[in-house]
Amino acid sequence: MKKESLLNRVLASLMHLFSLLLTFVLPIFVYLVSRGRNDYFTNHAKEGMNLHFTFFPVFLTLTLISKKFNIASTLSYVLIILETILILTATIYTLKGKKFSYPVIKYLKV
Repeated sequence: MKKESLLNRVLASLMHLFSLLLTFVLPIFVYLVSRGRNDYFTNHAKEGMNLHFTFFPVFLTLTLISKKFNIASTLSYVLIILETILILTATIYTLKGKKFSYPVIKYLKV
């Protein structure tokens, strides 16, 4: 496996980190821009999309039923905390140049 440049690692790390705010929009944008040009960014974008495509429907469902069941509101907060921890972990691993794969459903194969 070829070692990526520091610039590529920093940019991929920032993509993971800013996906905390921009959810799946940023990974989709990075994927569309880097597809066919840079496998490194494409793979990290796919990982980000897999994370958000797994968590977003669950979070949306929990939010919708939270008015009826109070536990759903608590679970949605736990889900946000878990997602934040996973994204911060991916950011650190990517910055160090190590391989990280989110433990989620793989909609897009990396």
